Amino acid sequence: MQKRGQVTILIILAIVIILGIVLFVLLRNTSEDKGKEYFDQQGLKPSVNNVQNFIKDCLEISSKDALIKIGIQGGYFNKPTRHFDMQWAFIPYYYDQGSFNQPTKTMIESELASYVDFNLEKCLAEIEFQNLELKYEPSSTVARIGPTSLTFTTKLPVIIEHQGNTVNFNLKEHPVTLNSSLDEIIEVATFISDSHKENPDLICINCISELAKDRKLYVDFIAFEEDTTLIMILENRTMDQPYVFEFLNRY
Repeated sequence: MQKRGQVTILIILAIVIILGIVLFVLLRNTSEDKGKEYFDQQGLKPSVNNVQNFIKDCLEISSKDALIKIGIQGGYFNKPTRHFDMQWAFIPYYYDQGSFNQPTKTMIESELASYVDFNLEKCLAEIEFQNLELKYEPSSTVARIGPTSLTFTTKLPVIIEHQGNTVNFNLKEHPVTLNSSLDEIIEVATFISDSHKENPDLICINCISELAKDRKLYVDFIAFEEDTTLIMILENRTMDQPYVFEFLNRY
């Protein structure tokens, strides 16, 4: 009898939990529906749609800017210890007189995400619509470098409010994917860095040229300062303007 009583109690508890979940979902959906209904009745739906589109545009603009800036700064948003400062940007040293400092692909993904989170808030602050207020917490972005693309997914729930009535929008449901050769560029940059580990005084230019050619990339070695070479990896397939990824090697 005791076991039957225990089973009955567990069943009752399970039913209560399930009912609680169902009630929560129903109340939430009802609240959201009322919010949408209010904005429709007040003729504010076009404004709300514009706000949502502007938020998505902010992510797309920040994502494109991140890709370009990260290229100029050799995979970095935050300054590494070894870099050459140009005031408006910097160029990192991947090889510096025996020290290897190239960021991993995972690190570059993190730097891309940091750029987006830092600049997204500035863009959102410029969104102004009469009688509409935006409420949101700091964003959290994840960047993923794929074989032929770069994807940004940003967790950013936004509450759009008017006179105490609200409608919700979540940027996470609208990831941005850009065509990109960044994955292949990192491969070539890694090959150059690894070649210095085998012999710091010798580099196989023909090997690098063939590797770049197979990936439809271009590599330039430019004298930068005494004992320092600027390496630029370029491609002109994925963006309107040629894409540049650069770093320094000091011998």
